Amino acid sequence: MKLTLIIITVLAFMLSACGAKATPTPDVMATANASASTMIAETQAAMPTEPPVLLPTEAPTESPQPSPTIPPLPTVPVLASPTVAAPKGSGGECSGTISTSKGESTATIVINNNTKVLLGVSLYLNKNSFGDCGYWSSPAGIPANSSVTLSNFPASNSCYHVTAWTLAGKPIFKTANDFCIRFNAIQFRLNVTTTGISFP
Repeated sequence: MKLTLIIITVLAFMLSACGAKATPTPDVMATANASASTMIAETQAAMPTEPPVLLPTEAPTESPQPSPTIPPLPTVPVLASPTVAAPKGSGGECSGTISTSKGESTATIVINNNTKVLLGVSLYLNKNSFGDCGYWSSPAGIPANSSVTLSNFPASNSCYHVTAWTLAGKPIFKTANDFCIRFNAIQFRLNVTTTGISFP
């Protein structure tokens, strides 16, 4: 009987070992899940991370850079030639070159440059009894210590305003004077110096 009981007990143990496994209790499952989650998190933390993938930005454009600006060069001051102011009462008819009427006597005007500079000279004829008036100016200037002769200028009761100035060289100056030819002169002289204009 004892032997039979021992055999039954051994068979029961064997059958229980080969039979269906026991279902774990909820506490055992929660512990197992927590352990598995911890192991997965630690494994992922230990893995090297890949660098972030950068999205491509806009392609550079081919627009040119603004060109550098160069400051303007300083200008050299230029000595302006003086202008002769027409007397009051002169109209547009006196703004051109000097004219000579038929029958009017004429004279030769000699301008002597008694300076060491290139001289600019202009003459303005006030309207005379023949109705003649206008301007004359030396186109290229009068060289230093030289003269220029002007022919066929109105002479009868003709009054002129003469201005002289430095075109090149030193000293730089400007001078002016008035003169009248009241008779039938053949030649009239003007002497220009740095201090004035005289009529010998």
